Amino acid sequence: MQGKEFLNINELAGGAVQEAISFALGEIFENIKDPNTQAEKARKLNITLELKPDETRQIIKMKTTCRTVLVPVNSITTQLLLDRAGNKLVATELLKNDPNQMDFDEITQNKNNKILEMNKEA
Repeated sequence: MQGKEFLNINELAGGAVQEAISFALGEIFENIKDPNTQAEKARKLNITLELKPDETRQIIKMKTTCRTVLVPVNSITTQLLLDRAGNKLVATELLKNDPNQMDFDEITQNKNNKILEMNKEA
């Protein structure tokens, strides 16, 4: 194939292909810098060039697709307390250091609470 010139991917569609690749790389770099994602997991950039010639084989429609595979944001866990208020179910978040919430150890040690002591079997 000596003497044949091929297209420069940076110049295709007036630079739009290069722009799409740069944009996708930017998404990946942002995902890498996000402290809410796992640092060492791989990110991917899939570039698909679909070339469809016409019947004469002289005109080719080229479609470029850039798809990123990013690392999802880390899961966030919390604890909820579920209770009934009349006929309604009510859920509240169990917060540490909330002055209105006490640990069970604190409750059993506090003599002012109206808690019945249960007999323990030996």
